[in-house]
Amino acid sequence: MLRAIVFDLDGVLIDSEPLMRFAFEAVYRDFIGGGTPPIESYLEHMGESFPRIMDKLGLPHTLWEPYRALCQRHVDHIRLFPGSRDFLERASAVGLQMGILTGKDRLRTLQILEHFDLGRFFQVVVASDELRNPKPHPEGILCVLDRLGCRAAEALMVGDSVNDILCAQQAGVKAAAVTWGIKPERLRTLCRPDYLASDWGSLWQFVLDMGGDSGAPREPAAV
Repeated sequence: MLRAIVFDLDGVLIDSEPLMRFAFEAVYRDFIGGGTPPIESYLEHMGESFPRIMDKLGLPHTLWEPYRALCQRHVDHIRLFPGSRDFLERASAVGLQMGILTGKDRLRTLQILEHFDLGRFFQVVVASDELRNPKPHPEGILCVLDRLGCRAAEALMVGDSVNDILCAQQAGVKAAAVTWGIKPERLRTLCRPDYLASDWGSLWQFVLDMGGDSGAPREPAAV
């Protein structure tokens, strides 16, 4: 029976792509100079930590602090995907435990959850700067499940990136990929999720098929 759902944040619950584009292009031009900011390549690595993405793009880690500061000042550029809150309300009502596993740093993650009043839904939040091995390594999801007191066979990972799906699969967790995220076309060519959801309704049906509606709310595990 399904006991817990672990969510990626960007591209699943929130649409932060406009802010990512704005902030990355701004800091690239300010600190690197000429040329076209490689924003599409940056977005292809969503789910990994910012320093690791910089390594892959051959860019300096010094972009991190101005990028983070710009994102924090312009959190209003982010919107909640329609249906996100309703899904969380429904999952909470049937007693499912929920966690966040994100490539973001913890400070910005908590800021965003507070901004949208989402923090109350999640018993566990794990960010990339708390891990030695960010996604697609399974360390993060195993950490979330350990804190929830939940086995891999009792959990579902919901993500929008290849890194999310690979992270779940390496931990023995079923993975549902949503197609309203940042790079949906990569999901169909670079990984094989257990389920591909085009809307929240179909994702909820998959949750029910996994036995996610116990009919009675449960107390969340101690964190």
